[in-house]
Amino acid sequence: MQFAIFRLRRKIIADFPQRAIHKTVVSNTEKKIMRNIYLLIICFLILSCKSDNKNDLKDNYVGRTGKVSFKVANKIVEDSIVEYLNINGEEYANQIWLVNKEKDTIGGNFYQTIINDTTPLGEVTRLRFYLREPTISYESDMYILLPFDDAKLKEDYSNFFEIKLDTFPSLINDGIPHPELSELDFPFHHISEFGLDYETSGKKRIRGAVVERGKLNEKGYERRLFFEEYLYIVE
Repeated sequence: MQFAIFRLRRKIIADFPQRAIHKTVVSNTEKKIMRNIYLLIICFLILSCKSDNKNDLKDNYVGRTGKVSFKVANKIVEDSIVEYLNINGEEYANQIWLVNKEKDTIGGNFYQTIINDTTPLGEVTRLRFYLREPTISYESDMYILLPFDDAKLKEDYSNFFEIKLDTFPSLINDGIPHPELSELDFPFHHISEFGLDYETSGKKRIRGAVVERGKLNEKGYERRLFFEEYLYIVE
């Protein structure tokens, strides 16, 4: 079964041979501790990002961008690294990594990508997005939103939901059989795969959002992680 969408000079394909994914096994107790720590941090970050003059921020952005490290008063977590973006003229806490004293990443809210960064013209560029650490729940679902025409998307994503978007569900909801993965212990609900087939060579930019949806205490929530990736198509 194959799903294909033609968009300007590229074709989007959501069915191709799968590849293995590295998975880190963490105990349920550790996951719960990390989740509680993360929720406290994200609440602090959201409150600290608010401004009394939002109009000024949108007209002339003065917030933080890039990765910022914060010390955490906790026996397990030493640093919280936050990736700030300018989203709709406002400071947005995007990905977050919780780091221990050994500088190992032990939690947070971030995704990982597996992308063929250089592909010959005429071949499909494969992309895999893995929501490595969710915000809402380890049982939540995720999907990818990708503009049909990236040129129409503003630099601060302010018109993201005003332009036409592609949706790529997680492997568990994409409607494509994956018999080769059925016996593997992968979080299929946190993995999305698709392919891009370009008709021209050169440097290509891919922007969009990893969207997580789920319930916490019987209430529905949604969290978006925005991304910007680059790849090359060579002749």
